[in-house]
Amino acid sequence: MKSPALEVAERILHATGLELSLRAHIDFTQRAMPGVEAFWVPNMLWNVGPPTCFVILHVPDMVNHTSQTDWDLSDRTDRARAYEILIRWGLPHSMLRWLDGALLVDLWDELDLPDEIRVSWTPAIVRATPTKTVDIFDLGFTRGLGPDGTETAQIRGYEPLPPTVSPTDSPTEPPSHAKRRVDPVNGHPWG
Repeated sequence: MKSPALEVAERILHATGLELSLRAHIDFTQRAMPGVEAFWVPNMLWNVGPPTCFVILHVPDMVNHTSQTDWDLSDRTDRARAYEILIRWGLPHSMLRWLDGALLVDLWDELDLPDEIRVSWTPAIVRATPTKTVDIFDLGFTRGLGPDGTETAQIRGYEPLPPTVSPTDSPTEPPSHAKRRVDPVNGHPWG
């Protein structure tokens, strides 16, 4: 049996009311640095469309970082603080759901982040920041995807750091970073 060509598969899907699309995969790496709690760093940013990017986000404070638990993402000040919390202590699937790349780039210079986190996130910020002027009539990218393919994104991989070893256990140090694959739809690890 012969598999249909991509164009034929697209026509078949279109006839059934479906559309063939691409989705970017985001790689998250956990970093551990002296003086900073372990944190996650993406290889690139993504988009969270309205209205999700402007909801009131309820973040219970289980680690005593703040007394506020509700963050209005439509309010610039609340969004900045919520993004700081997500970047410093959030898991990749939480970041992917609530942290919008364009809004993050807009707030980046105003965020209160440790230097180690700021340096680690800078490549993704730079990658998302335009370096050229684009003509308004330049429609040279696929409908539904941004020029970098991140409008519809999912986590490709991340792994948590192993538990910290106490001085009485083993003298070996945990690795400085690791990766793990997670299905963003249901939150279950892959592989």
